[in-house]
Amino acid sequence: MRLPALFLAVSLALSAQVVQESFAVDPGPLDFIRGDGQEQIILQMLTGDALTGMDANGRPVPRLATGWRKTGSGWSFTLRKDARFPDGTEVTPKDAAWTLREIQRCPQASLAKRSYLAGVRVETEKDGLWLGTPKALPRLLVELARIPIAKEGHPGVGSGPFSLETGPDEWRLKARPHFLCPRIPGFRFRLIPDSQAILQNLRKGWLSLGTLPPRPGLSPPEGYREIRQPTHAQLLLFSRLGPAPLQCFEKWRGEAIPQDFFGPQARPSRGLWPETLGFAPVAIRREGKPEGPRGPWEVDYAAGDELVQRLLLALRERAKRDGVELLPRPVEPALLVQRLERGEFGLACALNLFEPHPWSVLDYLEPQGALNFCGWSHPDFRKVLETLERGDSPDWGRLQELWSRHPGALPLLDFQSVVWVDRRLQVTPSPLGLYLCTPGPSAWSWTP
Repeated sequence: MRLPALFLAVSLALSAQVVQESFAVDPGPLDFIRGDGQEQIILQMLTGDALTGMDANGRPVPRLATGWRKTGSGWSFTLRKDARFPDGTEVTPKDAAWTLREIQRCPQASLAKRSYLAGVRVETEKDGLWLGTPKALPRLLVELARIPIAKEGHPGVGSGPFSLETGPDEWRLKARPHFLCPRIPGFRFRLIPDSQAILQNLRKGWLSLGTLPPRPGLSPPEGYREIRQPTHAQLLLFSRLGPAPLQCFEKWRGEAIPQDFFGPQARPSRGLWPETLGFAPVAIRREGKPEGPRGPWEVDYAAGDELVQRLLLALRERAKRDGVELLPRPVEPALLVQRLERGEFGLACALNLFEPHPWSVLDYLEPQGALNFCGWSHPDFRKVLETLERGDSPDWGRLQELWSRHPGALPLLDFQSVVWVDRRLQVTPSPLGLYLCTPGPSAWSWTP
């Protein structure tokens, strides 16, 4: 049956209002306690509200909490009265307290969230709750922005600006009445694990936006514009074999990877901590007689990650010149996470998106830190940590010097987000990415 041209035009116009996107992997069931991974985080930020948000410049702003004030060794938060779950019930301090305590209690909870809440005391108040912390108070505000609140007893229910419906390899989100007042009607995410397939979908106009494969010389097709966002993301090499392999990789990363090897998306790292967070490049400090190259060295990495595979193959060729045999070993992504958490590896590559503040590097150093897979410790760590009340403290240099003596990880690549976006879709770029800031996608809009 042939449809009238007018009907086709109306249908196309309506479908264009929904943002068409893709996921590289299945995010699994929505779960604000246990759910983890980039795709799950995106769903949580669209369907849930954290107490605080982060603006496009990485500063804490109100979200579920209307405000906060310093009280003793913590913050008192006042919650919004107009926040509602999909069933219409009000978001209460009890919901917030239950979510935070459940993350602290549950062994299967997100490792990053558990790290954010380590040592945090949770107490409900009349119109909000009080959170006491042994950490620097400004640090807690920005870390809370990564912990959306769930309905008490229902870890898959949030109060965010969009509601979620799932289907076979498809996730649909629909705008709902919300204090952020979403300006777009919704999203449709499809499972497209291959970066080449994403590129083809963009060229055919089947996606509203998408990230590109790491390849030089790509330019957006007609109807799209390119957005480049500096990020705090790095590809990290973790070592439980001591600093000797890291010293070798420190040399190889600059020699084996030309600046345009991955196009604009990635470049070889310098130093040990992200420069985007304000850290000057510092090299590994070599103490005593240098150890000669050994091997063979197996390097675990997430199977299917084309970028990491290309990088490791380039490094393998460079290592041969020093008489070192590198053996890249692809591992199923979930299994790789388990091995990292259990310390069951020698060398392993993993991507990390640091929070937009210097305290995020403490994940390397703290005993329960989300990145302390190698059991790093130093007798002077706590003494220096107590002096870091401000993000611009000069004592950050002292802390970085401690790490440089015996690091457990080395960044190999610094990433920049390169996204093609439908010219009609107005989005706000941010170092946090398109989805993770407030108001984020709620403020997106379509123009004729």
